[in-house]
Amino acid sequence: MPRITTLLFDRDGTLIKDKGYLADPSGVELLPEAGEALSLLFRRGFRLFVVSNQSGIGRGLFSLEDALACNAALAEQLADFGVTLTDIVFCPHAPEEHCPCRKPATGLWDVLRERHGLRPGAAVMVGDKAEDMAFAARAGLAGRMLTLTGSGLDTFSRLGLGEGPAETLTLRRLIPKSEQEPDLLLPHLSWLPEAIQLVEAAPAAGPSRSAPG
Repeated sequence: MPRITTLLFDRDGTLIKDKGYLADPSGVELLPEAGEALSLLFRRGFRLFVVSNQSGIGRGLFSLEDALACNAALAEQLADFGVTLTDIVFCPHAPEEHCPCRKPATGLWDVLRERHGLRPGAAVMVGDKAEDMAFAARAGLAGRMLTLTGSGLDTFSRLGLGEGPAETLTLRRLIPKSEQEPDLLLPHLSWLPEAIQLVEAAPAAGPSRSAPG
């Protein structure tokens, strides 16, 4: 059974409101419960990372400096909750560049693994998009959690995992049928401690799709 020490988060739609090609750091707005949830995890000793695609740079919509300023604003807002992010990495390329670092490709994981000595069996990815789930699957991470913030509810429905208002859905285990599907449904970031326990308790064959958390 894995012992989780590392959490990777998508940025837009997972930690902050997805405003579409965010270029102005004044527009960085933490999602409800994000600060409190990461604060609890940080106090418990987890290493926290942000891994995101920022194709607005490659598309010419904003600059590298704009992206760095937005990431700095995110770090500052989390610092207000006593949280220090271990690292923030992002892909600056447009999709048509077919780079190795745009999720679901695992180039950003390779960077973090080499930079911080990370182990895939001790890491979990949290995101709101199918590309986040596929990224985790390809990197061999211990878990991939779909949050229902941002695009998460649409992703949940589009993948055929179910329907319904986010408030009616609960933390549950899933057996993914493809790399794009999650192995845990995470309606709220506040449930991360319980979700991590489910990952750590999962047998080697993986959790049951129909078993509730």
